Amino acid sequence: MSTVWDKKDEYEENYLPEGNGFGNVADSNSTANLPQEVLDRLGKYAERTGKKLGDAITEFLEDIKTNYACEDASQEDDDLLVDWSEQFVLETRRQSSGSNSKLQTWVGCFLGVHDKKSDRLANIVRANLKLYKEDPNEAVSSGRLGVFEKEGDNWALLHKEGKTVLDAPANSNPPFGINTAKEWVCLTTYDNQPAPSTKMGRYAYFLGGEEEDFVKNGSITMWRVDLTQEHIYHNIDVGRPCKIQVVPPRENASEAFKDVLGIYSNFEITYTDEYVPDNVRPLLQPTKYWTNGEFHDLYVGIDSLEEAYEERKQFYTAGGEKRQYGPLVVTRGIVSTLNTEPRESEYDSEGENYLMTLSSPISGDITCWIPGAVGKTCSPFRAHWGEESFDYAEKSTVFVFGRIGMATRDGLTTPKMTVFGVYAHPRRSRRRETGGDTGVSQFD
Repeated sequence: MSTVWDKKDEYEENYLPEGNGFGNVADSNSTANLPQEVLDRLGKYAERTGKKLGDAITEFLEDIKTNYACEDASQEDDDLLVDWSEQFVLETRRQSSGSNSKLQTWVGCFLGVHDKKSDRLANIVRANLKLYKEDPNEAVSSGRLGVFEKEGDNWALLHKEGKTVLDAPANSNPPFGINTAKEWVCLTTYDNQPAPSTKMGRYAYFLGGEEEDFVKNGSITMWRVDLTQEHIYHNIDVGRPCKIQVVPPRENASEAFKDVLGIYSNFEITYTDEYVPDNVRPLLQPTKYWTNGEFHDLYVGIDSLEEAYEERKQFYTAGGEKRQYGPLVVTRGIVSTLNTEPRESEYDSEGENYLMTLSSPISGDITCWIPGAVGKTCSPFRAHWGEESFDYAEKSTVFVFGRIGMATRDGLTTPKMTVFGVYAHPRRSRRRETGGDTGVSQFD
């Protein structure tokens, strides 16, 4: 069976990506009288690797037995155990969870990031609070919520398995507490501890696929990587080939989330093109990878943006009114004006944005709004490939990824774009020092 890579040259039929397995870990429900600070760290390790807390504890005890001859952790100082647990977590940071891991290796490149961020737990919290209002016993017994009560000088948490006294003073608000006006409640963890009620996230757009499927079958699709918590401002080299460890969508995921890839707290981007043979790597250059119609259908010529908008626009209903929005596409054009200094914007989630104009001999000027999040995470005004990187100037050719919109002025409707990612290749770019005015005053 031929793939898109065959358009370049033949390569080894039996080429397989490097494996990432670490073997099976024995299933264990072991517990130990460990300090809460140690359990907190092991809990995060378990969450990251998809393991049970008991398994994480067992691994940790075996680790300190091997490295420090510790046969009984209860005989050691709490501070020392915390130190050892941090060593253990850092040492295993790159581990997957073995053959049962939810993590998979995806390869390709990032196209950009979405302008908006949102709370991924908002709907869950809303639904659970509704249930609690209707049936408090069901909300607690089902494990969906816990209820705080005071136990002496500390808070205690009532949960599906009973009550746990917390190391949290009752003279302040309970940890991760949600005030219902009558009681304090919270989401709970798998081991019946208070859990955060907010989880901010931002989608990053990724063009690629699961490693083996990508390499052997040339499977290339656009995905959304859900960058959550501290990764919401993760720096991204747009267009640069890379590998990422992600959690694929569930088979029964709703239609709206079938393209969403999850991450763990140790999410990293490994920039490399070594997952394909030497003769295929030139095809990963964005000037080819972003524009090749045999790979995907994202690319639209700048003179065809209006046509693409009409053909691919989608509809939704808001307030009983039918509305429409344009498709996500890749296009390219020559930069005619460039504002590299952020300008305040009440409509941008970061409070600022940038303006760039692309020109075409046929379509004229296309206004491109670059959100503040793109400016903070994606270096949209630098040309780069390999070791070469510099700030580009006007009259450079750039490739942009974003959503088409339509603007009407003086009765004339023309395309515009909200840009989520910009790629400029050094051989197609002019250095900034030879360019013109990059300040906002040029648009006055």
